[in-house]
Amino acid sequence: MKSAVHFLIIKFSVRIAYMYIFLVTILIIICLVVLVTGFIQVNNLIALFLAKGVPFVPLNKQQLERIKKNLKISNIKDKKIVDLGSGDGRVLRLFEQMGAEDIVGYEINWWAHIKAKILNSYFKSKVKVFYKNFNNVDLSQFDVVFCYLLPRNLKKMVKRFEKEIRSDAIIISYAFEIDGWQGEIEMIETNQLKPKLDRIFIYKK
Repeated sequence: MKSAVHFLIIKFSVRIAYMYIFLVTILIIICLVVLVTGFIQVNNLIALFLAKGVPFVPLNKQQLERIKKNLKISNIKDKKIVDLGSGDGRVLRLFEQMGAEDIVGYEINWWAHIKAKILNSYFKSKVKVFYKNFNNVDLSQFDVVFCYLLPRNLKKMVKRFEKEIRSDAIIISYAFEIDGWQGEIEMIETNQLKPKLDRIFIYKK
């Protein structure tokens, strides 16, 4: 009888120990998730401040497909392309799929930049991504400048575009027009159901 009781006590103690370990593990995981989420959110706020209000808002798969289907860049293989605020690099990799070989992106959001590095490695992409504010980059070296920026941010870029963009280069703005642009403008509607959405604007001097 005593051995049976002793066995039950040991069995109960083991179960309690396992439950304790399980609960501690869950608590640790929850703490890690909270810490990582908090870190990412703080990083996003810092990046938003450093980028002067330019948020990280990635294009979805359907939007990328519309760009690939409707945007035609002549001699893309020979063009040097930059994405201003490249996020996780998905637009850069899209241009690579379209045939471009010299592609660069600048991103000030640390988490988005790290994600871009990981995804580029996973997809064996040769695009280059830099943790740097695009406001500190000379744009005269590029043939194609891609941007997905809010109208207020685009308006602030007009003087820089006019000063730094070469006469043979183009600016591609996704979704939003560049208010105040004095050169040539071409608009491509990519969403037939909602024509005012997902438009591509191409600018030349």
